[in-house]
Amino acid sequence: MRVYPIKHLVHLYSTFFMRKVLNFGILKNPLIRILLLVAFLILMTVIAVSVFIFFSEALQTEEIVLFLLNTYSSTIILWTIVVTIFLKVIFSKVDGFLRMTINFPISSKERNFSVFLYETLISFVVIFLLSFSVVLSMVLIHQFAFIDVLMVNLLYVSTFAYLSLQVISKLVSFACTFFKIEKLFHIINLSILVFIFAVFLRKAQTLVQELANDLIQETNTTESILLFFQQFHENYGFWLTTLLYVGLVVIMTGLIIVIPDQSHMSNSKHLLAFQAKNVSVMKAYVLSTFRNMNTLNTIALVYLAAIILILFNLSEYILYTMILLSFNGIYSFIHSQNLRQMMYKFDYVAWKDYLYLLVSQLIIIYLVSIPLLLSGFIMITTVIHFIIPYVVVTFGVLIFVLAGILFPPYNDNPFSVITSIAVVMIPILVIGISLTFMNLGLWMNIAILIFFYLVMILFSIQGLINLRRSFRNEKFVDIH
Repeated sequence: MRVYPIKHLVHLYSTFFMRKVLNFGILKNPLIRILLLVAFLILMTVIAVSVFIFFSEALQTEEIVLFLLNTYSSTIILWTIVVTIFLKVIFSKVDGFLRMTINFPISSKERNFSVFLYETLISFVVIFLLSFSVVLSMVLIHQFAFIDVLMVNLLYVSTFAYLSLQVISKLVSFACTFFKIEKLFHIINLSILVFIFAVFLRKAQTLVQELANDLIQETNTTESILLFFQQFHENYGFWLTTLLYVGLVVIMTGLIIVIPDQSHMSNSKHLLAFQAKNVSVMKAYVLSTFRNMNTLNTIALVYLAAIILILFNLSEYILYTMILLSFNGIYSFIHSQNLRQMMYKFDYVAWKDYLYLLVSQLIIIYLVSIPLLLSGFIMITTVIHFIIPYVVVTFGVLIFVLAGILFPPYNDNPFSVITSIAVVMIPILVIGISLTFMNLGLWMNIAILIFFYLVMILFSIQGLINLRRSFRNEKFVDIH
């Protein structure tokens, strides 16, 4: 495997990201960029100040510091798994995007490793943002007294967890290729990652309880796989822990390079099934999404995640697995693009198009939820766990459909997906935190949220109008 082709591929991805994502849609406007940056900085500042105030009051002794860092380390492991699952979902759809490299003088290992580097970069940016307030607060309060503990608990643990998950994904890909079931790779891989998350979630809950008991009883008897690096550091010191960490990173990176992987170049995107006569426009929108292989994979993942929750005695939360399917709303615009281009030739109405997009996604999600709902009548004991999942899914579809219109992921471009989610979620988080601190009252908060979602709907419809104009302009340029 050569370094220069990988370097050029990474540069190609960066150039593509800058030109096709950061200079696309609303991000072309410098004012929008500044407002989003200001919103992001406000969000990070509020979180950092809140954590600093809490730590200033809580971190009085070394035992409490170690307790908080060890419990936060288990949280970082869970977040690392969540981020990895999220990126695997996004990068499972990059085969169309990577086809632009198919005629390049590169090997599949070089192409796959370049994708791995980009996944790694995005993962560590997210983990850094999640850890920033904790690290900053620790440094401001205790200076560098616990810098070795911070490195072990956050950097070493998150890196090891992330690379372990990548090695597992590579082994799953190799096994699927060996048994000639490549099309099932993404669903099998995601199912295994969700299972791992469920296992570590239970272990993290038990760990926090045991660490709390140790803190109260002034003992140190807790042992867990989640504290492997921390206990090694406590027994053998920082430098031997660093040596072990570097050795494991080198070994796992070598395995990631060596193990063959064809998971990013799938040939089939749709399942030729569910054919119907007298197809209405709404039914065409539903089928355009439902017959997509990625949608079918996500549906299978929803059911498998529900089964895993049942096995781990977490059946109260089985309806929350529907949230995974609401993410597909970000691809609804692309899935229905052929239908839309046909309607451009006739009497196209943007608000009807938006209604078709929104309702088709909700129909699929509600239909998929029926088996879970029927199971929930037996397993779920709290009414709120029936209501919240449907509310979250319904409003989530509004958010993701808007994201898919603002930054359409043409050719399954993963960078558009990540950017669109960030652009949409940052204002939502800022508004949510602002409402929490302003304490305006229940009805005022509801009114503000309704107004926000109405603005979101209007933005979506205007986005569809703008995309039609750009399509007509492109056709005009092609003709002349």
